[in-house]
Parts: sequence; structure tokens; C-alpha cells
Amino acid sequence: MQVLTLQTRESYSSSPSPFRTPGKARRLPGHALCSVVVLGALLPLGAQAQEARSVSAASTEQKSDKRGDSVVVSQLDASGKNTLPVVELTGTKIKTLYATVGKLDQALKEIPQSVTVLSQERIEQQGLQTLDDAMLQTTGVTREQLWLNNKYYSRGLEIKNIRYDGGATSVITDRNNNADLAQFEEVSIMRGVDGLFGAGDAGGVINLRSKRPQAHSALVTSVSAGSWNNYRAEIDATGSLTGDHRLKGRAVAVLQDRDHFFKPSHSRRHMVYGALQFDPSPDTSVLAGISFQKDRQDAFNASLPRYVDGADPQFPRSTTMGAPWGWIERENRVLFGIVSQQFGPRWKATLNMRHMEGDDAINGAEMEGSVKYSTRQSDWWRYQDKNRGSETLLDANLQGRFDALGRTHDVIVGLDHAKSTKHYKQNWVFYGSGNAFDRTPPPAWDFPPSSWDTSTRNAGDASAVYASLRLRPVDRLAVMVGGRKVFSESQSILNKNTNASNDFTQKSDFVPYLGAVYDLTPQWALYFSRAEINQSQLNYFESATGPSLPAATGKNTELGVKGELVKGRLAASLAVFDIKKDKEAVYKSWTPTGNNASCCYVATGSKASRGADLELNGLVQPGWNLSVGYTYNDNKNERADDARFNTLTPRNLLKIWSNHDLQAYIPGFSMGWGVSAQSKSYQSGSVQAYNPASGEFDGAWQNYAFVQRGYGVWSLRAAYDITPQLSLALNLNNLFDKHYFSTIGQSGYGNFYGEPRNAVLTLKASY
Repeated sequence: MQVLTLQTRESYSSSPSPFRTPGKARRLPGHALCSVVVLGALLPLGAQAQEARSVSAASTEQKSDKRGDSVVVSQLDASGKNTLPVVELTGTKIKTLYATVGKLDQALKEIPQSVTVLSQERIEQQGLQTLDDAMLQTTGVTREQLWLNNKYYSRGLEIKNIRYDGGATSVITDRNNNADLAQFEEVSIMRGVDGLFGAGDAGGVINLRSKRPQAHSALVTSVSAGSWNNYRAEIDATGSLTGDHRLKGRAVAVLQDRDHFFKPSHSRRHMVYGALQFDPSPDTSVLAGISFQKDRQDAFNASLPRYVDGADPQFPRSTTMGAPWGWIERENRVLFGIVSQQFGPRWKATLNMRHMEGDDAINGAEMEGSVKYSTRQSDWWRYQDKNRGSETLLDANLQGRFDALGRTHDVIVGLDHAKSTKHYKQNWVFYGSGNAFDRTPPPAWDFPPSSWDTSTRNAGDASAVYASLRLRPVDRLAVMVGGRKVFSESQSILNKNTNASNDFTQKSDFVPYLGAVYDLTPQWALYFSRAEINQSQLNYFESATGPSLPAATGKNTELGVKGELVKGRLAASLAVFDIKKDKEAVYKSWTPTGNNASCCYVATGSKASRGADLELNGLVQPGWNLSVGYTYNDNKNERADDARFNTLTPRNLLKIWSNHDLQAYIPGFSMGWGVSAQSKSYQSGSVQAYNPASGEFDGAWQNYAFVQRGYGVWSLRAAYDITPQLSLALNLNNLFDKHYFSTIGQSGYGNFYGEPRNAVLTLKASY
């Protein structure tokens, strides 16, 4: 018997096919490659093969026997005896974890910075539906929940940038956190500075990869029902539209209708996504797509106040301080295209275009202000806004490989451009006091109103060139050098009520980048990177008439080790980081400017953040997927006696998700569990001391810390494959019904309860 051992290298399911049969492990990867190898093994056996064929084609049969990851192939004659030597093919699946965090698909081990990938499989297992859901599960990320949007922080610094399909970088807007994940096949987050490709702040950048059309025909549908009347339906279809597979299409649709744990809120969602891919030649590919998402929420969630001394009033978790007649509508429209041209086996040019438009409208009232013990009163405020925005992103780059000094090196050179416009209108009016425990809201007001207190137009334009060279001077070592130069950046602000207009331009210094990866072994690599911070502050004024502050600068230094364990199926990383940010805007005084620029500030802020990330992500063993992320962070404001500048970021943050295939015990059954745990977080503020003379808290102001003690929120999942095409899954979130604040605010506003225990049942069919 001849034995042939084959190792195949396969991209790990950081974005596996969504059409994979639920719960079924793919035991034999690379079938086409296996066939080629089998044929190659049989070719030297020409004489015996010819003899076997002479017996009778009708009297031969093929037999295969699965033995783990092995296949035994033999040919029998009419008497059942082997006429060919048995060839045993032993396939060892080597899965390399990849991520799209810049302009290239790279193995995680080759990226000299911390990256977390949320696979399509994990998104499905945990029932993550929006970008906000995904960020809550990402290593090292904390969320600040706000009234109308959310903010995300990594290493104590805000994540301000988002990138789609490796294109130009966009600034995160109010609507991004609600983006439905059904239209994306990969979510990855790079922590730290990505200044080379335009994310020049130190928090990090979110990377989203749109779903691609597939050559094979497939259809996936799912329906789910959950707590608080949460109903959702999805459909995802793909396939070739021509017989030669040169034109492929994909369509995704989502319909969701739900209530929330805060009453009497109700929301609806419609999302449609479509993409076409045309390959006129083996070297040319054109991808074009559209996306439309519309959300409406009635009686949207408004934050909770506290008592005047900072104590928690312990409202029921179903409480919202918003008026029941209030509503918010958000609509997103996207058109994108990507053209790729291969020039031989080593060079490729890519043109990436994306145009996004959005409309927001809000009409409501909310109660804000600390609650007095004697009167139990807070204040009602009316709020309206209407904004319309658009953004066009362009990116063109050439990337490839070349030989020099006996070695192969990589290079990428590109140009990107971003242009945005936002029209913003707002009314914010005090209405009167009311009982915080027995709320009687003001009457609804007309929308749109006859006039707006604030009406502005803000337009921005920026263009930059970037380049990166990955050199391999010696064996095992790769050195990355590069940089970015913004050669044009401007901002125009128009106050439509006064017709006051301001135009600002800013030149940016060259922003360098340096990184190195050294392969200690085939499985482990040591890396180092230093990236420059360069954050525009055009909108912060030194005086009412300008000028704008210069860009905030600094450095992000990171040292770590990355490994590919379990034959490459499990990624491990340990990183230590040191961030220094200087010349950040610091508030000096409030001065009206006649436009939406902020005044007045000085560029003297100095922040430092240090800590470590530890992460495991992938397949521990067949049937056991594991994601573990732990972050320690110590940040300080060097202008404020080294006090923490971001106290909402806990010192210790742990996120785990584990899913186990239990088919060996119960056919078709799997279970998952997870936990998100953190140490204490708090918000610094001030309250008035108790005054014995008046019997009220109207004494001297004193510093106060609004604290959320450490906590953990657990989740559980059970799934069963009814048939190879049909599966049923039950997700239990906040399993032990932990009472906690997802975000801590001040005494007057900004406090949000975490979601109580809830369940979602999902039925999924794949064809």
C-alpha cells in the first residue's frame, strides 16, 4: 500500500460561507485539490491501471472509507479483489486566520498590531444583529450608551473611524451603530492607530466586508421570535446568473418588528442588500452593490437621572424618561463598486468607490435633571432634529510583489479621497418640571416645525497619498515601512440662520509607520509597531473667529507575540501597548461663533494609555470554537494629576464565547456559552452637599464618583440540527438576570440599565 500525506492550507472561517450546513463539521477540505493529488499518485501505476481497466468497466466500482481526516481509495475487480494498490490520502487541515483591516487580506500573524475578527459563524451563534451588538462582544472595546447614538472606546480612546471593503476611511456617524450585520460577511476591529490608511486616532478602526456573490446557487432563510415581541425574518440568496459563472449575484433582505424592555418603545426595520459581480476575464473583476436600511423607533430610550446627591432612584428597568409619543427615524442608502485588475501573478490594481446618504428625523421630549428628594421632580425638555448627510469615498491603489537582493518584497501605493456634507437642524426647548416617578409628558409638537433654532451645513473634503513597503531583509524577518500624507483637507461651515460662513484648511505633516514581524517558529511570531497619531481638530477654534487648532499628535507603540496553534486553526496573541497623545483640544471658555464650530479651546491636552491584550480565537479541537479576550488598561490625564481620562473604560475587561459540538453524545446537538465581565467603572462629576439649614441638597458643590461595580453577564445557546438543511437554536442572554448599568452618567442624565434576561428562538433553513 502506498501512503500519501497531504497538507492543505485553507483560510479560516473568519468569514466562512454563510451557506454552510449548521453544526456540520467539514471533515474533508479541498476536495478538488484532493482529486488532483489522487490522480497524481495513480499516474506512476500505469501498467497496473491498464490491466485493471481491461477487466471490465462495468465490473469495477469505487469505494471510499472515511477515517477521520483520511480517505482510502481502492478499485475492485468482479471477484472483489483489489486490482490497484490502495492509495491512502491523509489530509491535515491547516486553517490560517485572515482579516481585512487595511487594503490587503493578511494572516493575523503577519499584522503587527492587535486585531479581533468576529466570524460569520460566531455572529450567527450569538445572534448578533447590529454593529452595536458586535462591538459589545469585541475584545478590549467598551461602549458608552448615549441618548441618540453610542460611542466605542478601545484602550480608553474613542474609535472614530470605520472602513468598508478595504476602501477609504470614514468617520463614524450616528447611524453606523444600527447597521444590520446581515449585509456583511466579516467584522474586524484593529485596536490602536491605523494612520497609514487614514484612521489617525489611537482608538482603532472598524472594518466591514460586504457579502460577495457566490458561484454556487444557495438560499438561506431564517425566522426568529424572542422576548418583548421580537420578530425577525432574513433571506440570503446567491448564485451564478450565467452558465459560465462570469456574472454572479447576491440578495439579502431583513424585516424586523419588536418591542423593547423599556416601555412603551416599539421599533421596525427594513433592510435590503444586493450585489453583482462580473468577471469579464480571469484577471478582471467588477463588484457593484446597493444597500437600503430604514429604522423607526417609537418612544425611544432616554437616559435616567439620579437623585441630587448622586444616589440611584432604582427605577424599574422598564423605565424610559422619553415621551411615549416621541419617535426617531433613520434611513441609510449606499451605492458601492470595486474594480480589480490583476497584472500577472504578482500585481493588482484596485479602485474602490462608495457613496452613502442618510436621513435622520427626531421628534420627542425627555426628562433630564437630577431628582429632588422633597418634590421628586426633574425637568422636561422638548427636542427635535432633522439632518441629511452624504459622503463619497474613493480609493485607488496598486499592490504587488517584487524581487530584490535575492528576496521577495511587497509594496502598496495608493490615493484616497473623502468628501462629506451634512445639513443639520435642531430645536432644544425647556418645557417645565414634572414628577420623575409619575411622568406626564408635554403634548406632542408638530414636525417639521415652522422654524429651527439651529440650522447649519457642514462640508468636509480631504485627499491623501499613502505607501507601504514590506521588506524581507533576512530569513524570518519582515519589516514594514510606510507613511501617509494628507495634501488637502478643508472644512466649510455655514450657519443658515445668520448666513455666517467659515472656511478652514489645514496641512498635515507626513505620518510615518514602522512595523516588524519576526518568525520565532513556523507557529509563533514576535512583532513590533509604531504608528503616529494625527487627528484633525478643524472644528475646534482658538477664538470665535478662529483659527482652528492644529492636529492632535502622538505615538502608538505596541510589542507582542502571535501564534497559530492547533495546526493553524487557533490564533493566539499577547500584546503590550503604550500610547501617548498630545496637543489635544482642552476647553477654555464658551463663546458663540455663529456656526457649529466649538469655541474656545487650547491645544494643550496630554493623555497616556498603557496596558495589555490577550486573545485566543478559533478552533481548539474539532467541534469546539473558542473566543477569549482579556484587556488590562491604565490610562491617565497628564494635565489632571494623572487621573484617569476615561473612567468608563475598566481596568480589567474579559469577553468569552465558547461553542461545543456535542454530536458524539447527542446527534445534531451543540451548546454555547459566553460571558462579558469587567471591573469597576465610574463617571466623575459633582453634586451639592446636604444643607441642614434648608433640609435640601443645596450646599457647596463637591466632587462625586458615580460608580458601577464590577459585574459579569452570562449567555447560553442550545442548537439542534433537525435535518442537514434545517436547524433550531435558542439563545438566552443575561442568563442570571443581572441588574447593572450598561453606562453610568451624571446625576442629571446619561444612566442606562443593561438589558434584562431575554430569549430568542431561531429557525434556519439552508438549500
